Amino acid sequence: MQKVRVPQNSFQFGEISDSLIMRTDSAVYVSSAQRVENMIVTAEGALKKRHGLKNHYNYSITYNGTYPEQSHLFRFEFDDNESYVISVEHQKVRCFFLDDAGTYTTAGDLHLVETITQDTSGNALPFDQEYLQEYTFAQYGDVMFICHPLFAPRMLTRTALDAFEISAYSFDQRADNKVTYQPYSVFHATNVFLDPSATTGNSVSVYTYQKGTADDDGIAEEQTYSTGSTPSNLTLDGVLASSNTVTLDIARDITFTSDTDNSGVTLTITGENTNGLVAQEIITGPAANATVSTSFFKFKTINSITASTYYTNIKVGVSEEEYINYFDTTGTRVGGEFPNSTHKNTIIRYGEAEMDVVSVQSPCQATVNIVDELKIRLSVLNPLRTIDGSATIEITHLDHGFSGGESITIEEASAVGGINANSINGARTVGSIIDENTYTITADSNANDSEDGGGNVKVVTHAATLSWDEQSWSGLRGYPAAVTFHENRLCFGGTIAEPDNIWMSKVGSFFNFDVGEAADADSIQIVAATGDVNQIRYMVSNRDLQIFTATGELYVPTYLNQAITPTNAQIRKQTPYGTEFVQPTSIDGATIFAEMGGRTVREYLYTDTEEAYTATSISTIASHLIDSPKYLTVVHSGFDLPDSYAAITLGNGDISLFSSNRAEKKASWTRVTTDGRFSSVVAIHNRLFANVYYGNKLCLCEFTKASLSGVGSRDMGIDNFIYVAGYPWIDVSSLYSVGDTVTLGVWTTPTTWLGEHPVVSNSGVASVDVSAYQSFGGNFWVGRAFTAKIVSNPVDASMGNGPATGEVRGITNVVVDVKNTDSLKINNRPVISSNFTGKKEVRLLGYNRNPQITIEQDNPAEMQVNGLIAELIV
Repeated sequence: MQKVRVPQNSFQFGEISDSLIMRTDSAVYVSSAQRVENMIVTAEGALKKRHGLKNHYNYSITYNGTYPEQSHLFRFEFDDNESYVISVEHQKVRCFFLDDAGTYTTAGDLHLVETITQDTSGNALPFDQEYLQEYTFAQYGDVMFICHPLFAPRMLTRTALDAFEISAYSFDQRADNKVTYQPYSVFHATNVFLDPSATTGNSVSVYTYQKGTADDDGIAEEQTYSTGSTPSNLTLDGVLASSNTVTLDIARDITFTSDTDNSGVTLTITGENTNGLVAQEIITGPAANATVSTSFFKFKTINSITASTYYTNIKVGVSEEEYINYFDTTGTRVGGEFPNSTHKNTIIRYGEAEMDVVSVQSPCQATVNIVDELKIRLSVLNPLRTIDGSATIEITHLDHGFSGGESITIEEASAVGGINANSINGARTVGSIIDENTYTITADSNANDSEDGGGNVKVVTHAATLSWDEQSWSGLRGYPAAVTFHENRLCFGGTIAEPDNIWMSKVGSFFNFDVGEAADADSIQIVAATGDVNQIRYMVSNRDLQIFTATGELYVPTYLNQAITPTNAQIRKQTPYGTEFVQPTSIDGATIFAEMGGRTVREYLYTDTEEAYTATSISTIASHLIDSPKYLTVVHSGFDLPDSYAAITLGNGDISLFSSNRAEKKASWTRVTTDGRFSSVVAIHNRLFANVYYGNKLCLCEFTKASLSGVGSRDMGIDNFIYVAGYPWIDVSSLYSVGDTVTLGVWTTPTTWLGEHPVVSNSGVASVDVSAYQSFGGNFWVGRAFTAKIVSNPVDASMGNGPATGEVRGITNVVVDVKNTDSLKINNRPVISSNFTGKKEVRLLGYNRNPQITIEQDNPAEMQVNGLIAELIV
């Protein structure tokens, strides 16, 4: 038999997957373990037992298996001395102040300062338990922005040290309130016209249509009814008719033409509109050589056309306007409109002029209030062309929609061709139509030269136009999913209708999204047009503006010594993994994120060698610890240690803890468990808070030492702990229920632990009997014990005849090096029973093919394991 002493000098890689059980040759294997539970990897590579969980607050929320995420924790940091934990819940927000100075409670405790259930307008909060995990936030000064695609961004504003309010985000407006500085987008096809019925006023009708082919007799060929005593229906016999009915491909206006005067005839059209609802419209017949048209209803089908009296030579056809469905018609039509339309109270722009939608009559018709006079700034610079010796001016006006004879007003035109500005600006009549982009007007004087000019010209008109758009964010189009601050801009990203769009405010003006003339400080609006639909979920301001979507990772580059501007902003796609609904967070120079599918954690890191971002998996060695991640936060110098730790809560209720030291090429994973299930986590400075379900009760806890005023602090080694006074019974009903088991301790030197005790009913109150402990003065620490455990990798070594891997072998003794350890068991054998620092040896028995060493502590005490040496016999 051969003996060999196998050292384990470090646990710097923490817990690794059992899939690596044969990788005895790797540096990871010899500096890791098969299980590291409730232990923290220190910077030196030792394992130190984690802090216990102090209870700060009981939410009075019971566990709901359908909606387990009933509180999403956010941090709110105004400065080093004024920080808050924010709990966003179903239609509720609670704000907890970190009372480091003891202003309201014991120094260091959390104090609930505000509970909000309504916004400043008295409306219920839009937060819904079904989507809490998906909410994103960004904070600047006294304001936190909370976003999700299903509601308009909300602002949580701190109004005093202990007071908050919530309001809906609103955009800046021009001083006259006629322009709203919000993003606008085109949601219609390129050939859809918007046709208002006036340039100013309230209750103005607007229609949406495409240009089609006009037909003056496609419904009824020329007909006359001049005899008999009773007028008859027109016979529907045109090429669009069949069996005396008409069904059109798309809703149209119905036209009536005649070469004789039929203006004394009343015509009634009966059929169905584009919604399939019964529609009837009455119009006056055409005068000689004229055309009249329906205007209220756009008919999809026609069942009959009735005349009130005799008529001659009437033809019935369709206009060239093929009405296109655009407006939302959610719900049932009531009183001629759709009261539940999500287009109501949105803004549509005609050119740059705003119109407020007040009602929707059909998918192709709405009623608006025109905020300012309708006008279009011509997109062509110097659009006026004069003709020497003539007062005729040709105007280049793309897709103008005029047919000739319309009244328009020219504004802001400058002199051209010798015609002064006053002779051009003002009320004009459209003359001849040269083509769809050009028409003429007549000026008040003749030109003395033929030239192009006029500068930036505006035309006041309500002619049908292709130059129109709609506010980007609304109940119909959705709201931003992601929010952050970057280069002094407020940045939003990803709505339902535009999942791959990013909107950045003007520099320093977080409520102004005016694109202006694309000056450097103007708003930036860009699209991730990478060939895929990139549903933006999160944005992180780091070296660049990092963008995490459901299908890949992108970024907006920051240029050397140059800010992002409207003219240089671009989105570049980098890696193809996609991100789960888990907020990416920065640690050790990289941004870590949970890959789509919830089985891998990656770090998004710019590499100078590739001049691009990479997204390397950092969870490969501990893939078993990543399963349905929920929440992610990073605590710096947490657990009273100098390193940074990323805490990720999982679907099974555990926490996976990751630490990284890139300079020393060290990274580790460990697991954190409790006698309950972890939910949301959040870190503020070096303090780590967690929502934890104990039984059915949701509690807000903190990984921390226990402290007593004027006495000091020490590790308790229990979870959900509180300090309770009483004798012979202590009331624990705020946290525990009858039938629970709790651990009791009293503050002595060292702490005296009184073992586990049942929670029973005392006069109907959940209590613990402490009648046996009168000598301790009636003050107790109460909590739930947890176990800290290390299970080594199978101990292996290279023997004289090769590796011992797979051979039957045994561990004869173990020497373990510990620090400030109060109790410890090795392979279930007690080794330490009182505080000890140094090396302890224990002899073991037994052989197998995978001999392992299990170090554990189930007492509420301190423990640190620096390393061990195992004597292996083969």
